[in-house]
Amino acid sequence: MVIVAAGGCRVQTDIGVGVAENGSGSVTVRISLDDDALHRAGNLAQELRTDDLRAHGWTVTGPVKESNGLTTLSATKPFANLDEAKAVFDEIAGHDGPLRDFAIARSRSFARTKFTFTGTVDFTAGLESFGDSGLAAQLDGKPLGQDVTAIESAIGEPLDNAFQFRIAVRLPGDISSNAPTKAANGAVWQPRLSEPGPVTLTASSTSTRWQTVAGTAVAAAAVLALVVVAALRLAHALRRRHA
Repeated sequence: MVIVAAGGCRVQTDIGVGVAENGSGSVTVRISLDDDALHRAGNLAQELRTDDLRAHGWTVTGPVKESNGLTTLSATKPFANLDEAKAVFDEIAGHDGPLRDFAIARSRSFARTKFTFTGTVDFTAGLESFGDSGLAAQLDGKPLGQDVTAIESAIGEPLDNAFQFRIAVRLPGDISSNAPTKAANGAVWQPRLSEPGPVTLTASSTSTRWQTVAGTAVAAAAVLALVVVAALRLAHALRRRHA
């Protein structure tokens, strides 16, 4: 929120969710700023307070200057199962925030595992939806420290252009989704602040447990071999009786 209130020129926020076959995975939140945004935000290493994040199991990296010229700060938290994933989602959603009902479900059938990701992004309250009453109390009663129009005037363009968002989800196996952009085993959404209503995110994947298939095939082959051997022995015994 210190970055947002500073009225930077370009701020990119990425939320990445990765899930493994056993239901474990991680959530990463990454904020990237261009030089103008970094200049307006001040010394991030000194201004940002991340002790609470680390105390709750997040690994904080940066700020660091990347090869693309952007300065990034990221926080990553692992989860051991899907119940823990829900708890991590709740941490980044906050109370009445724009990220709602993020969840991952898993179902299994013979040799196959299906994962389903769902979530809602609701920017209808604008950038102020990232604030709360506690933050507003520290920022002259305004969730962002100043009016949205004042921020837009300072950066010289709509907030929709200055603040961009991406949500990426990777699931095991072949994935299908309603995302406009796809990646290997993943889906990428880019919701905009100007969206007129909530955006629903859905993705699902199906993976095959080839070890189970191979084990079943081996067992079936062994049973078939035993049946063939038994049949041959029976035929041989019958021939000897009639000989």
